[in-house]
Amino acid sequence: MAIEIQIWLYWLVCLLAAVLLMVTRQKIPGLLSPQLETTEQSGYLRSVLLGWAFTGLAAINYILLTHKETPGTYQLTDLGVFSLVNGTLEQLMFVFWFLLGCWLGKQLNVQSPWKIFGLGFLSYSLYSGAIHALFWVNVLPKHQPALIMPVFLLIMSLGWMWLFWRYRALGSIITMHIMIDFLTLGHLHFPWFESYQFV
Repeated sequence: MAIEIQIWLYWLVCLLAAVLLMVTRQKIPGLLSPQLETTEQSGYLRSVLLGWAFTGLAAINYILLTHKETPGTYQLTDLGVFSLVNGTLEQLMFVFWFLLGCWLGKQLNVQSPWKIFGLGFLSYSLYSGAIHALFWVNVLPKHQPALIMPVFLLIMSLGWMWLFWRYRALGSIITMHIMIDFLTLGHLHFPWFESYQFV
């Protein structure tokens, strides 16, 4: 298996965050939207469709606008394992940081649910930006994403955290993460989409 040891170690850290989420799961509902809507209530279907649309748009733009400088070495099995494990564990790590921001807002006696969401999203965004800039850029095959790519990732991330905060749709956003990992890593390691690239 060609998955780098640094990635396995990162997943171990993500697993620890997931365990912490499980241990403290009874406190999580108090950090999320007080206007709980289940998947059967109005708004969920529209939100999840938008989440998929934002995720698909981010993946398509990554494929079209990211210049590959060195070929990857993954086999299809590696790609499948990476997508499933990273899509699950890293999304749980993202949720951990989002909830940490929400918790800090509660500790500061922030009353507005929207401000709580904003602090959670800020915490998530700081972690996500740091891990991509300091870690993923060094372990993935060398590539140059377009300058506009962070905008698409930000919109996608906003959709993900909204689905979790408002609808507790953890399974949906994990599935979205698995999908974008499969497409973007597939692009870096395989020639599937090269004929469609703009760069």
